[in-house]
Amino acid sequence: MPTLCRLAHLSIRINVPDHRPPHVHVVLPDRRDALVFLDTLEVMSRTVRPVEIAEALVWIKKHRDEARQRFEEWNP
Repeated sequence: MPTLCRLAHLSIRINVPDHRPPHVHVVLPDRRDALVFLDTLEVMSRTVRPVEIAEALVWIKKHRDEARQRFEEWNP
């Protein structure tokens, strides 16, 4: 799973191969994981609350185009 960014207490990754729609995975140190859809920034997780990944959401919003490009490149 390539890492796009490492922040203080989490990482933002793309699985290869992975399903659509384009999304990233935000992984916390305790291995909990949230999917963030790049088109809507919707957070999907049963265990991670959006407030826990607020810093990642800011990064994803700022780098959304780059993340989408990587997703498409690694998941044709």
